[in-house]
Amino acid sequence: MSEERNIIVVQDACILFDLVDLDLLKVFFQLELTVLTTPQVITEITDEDQQSAISIHLQNGELKVDEGGSYESISELFDEFPGLSFADCSVLELALRKNAVVLSSDGGLRKISRRKKCEVHGTLWIIQELHDFGIIGKATAIEKLKMYASINLRAPKKIIAQMITALSRDTEP
Repeated sequence: MSEERNIIVVQDACILFDLVDLDLLKVFFQLELTVLTTPQVITEITDEDQQSAISIHLQNGELKVDEGGSYESISELFDEFPGLSFADCSVLELALRKNAVVLSSDGGLRKISRRKKCEVHGTLWIIQELHDFGIIGKATAIEKLKMYASINLRAPKKIIAQMITALSRDTEP
């Protein structure tokens, strides 16, 4: 991609885990988004393989940790939405503060983010974007969709099936 998209996204831990598990984290950064997360999300990454995969992108600056959120602001959201974790509230606070898109596959965070008027996308959107921008081909997109349905028990299987059908009908040049 040659022109900057100027889209700021805030990732929660679920999305980071999905991207690592699907082996899409490296290519995700080719979407040329400004990718942020919070210190609270980083502390949720306890698996060594996931830490290792994610730390590469922290070190090279593709994934930035925004530490500008105040404890008080995050705590207010935590009190307002008791179903969300403190880390989820840190993601929401950052998205609100930066007018950013929330990237999450967590149902509660997605629902509350929409209620707070944030744009929200998940793993399926990322796979679609990777395909639409020519970063991954049709076969890889279909493979990753199938893999996602098998590794994430909460993945929307009906939507995944519809996406696979639509991709299967597409003909690539």
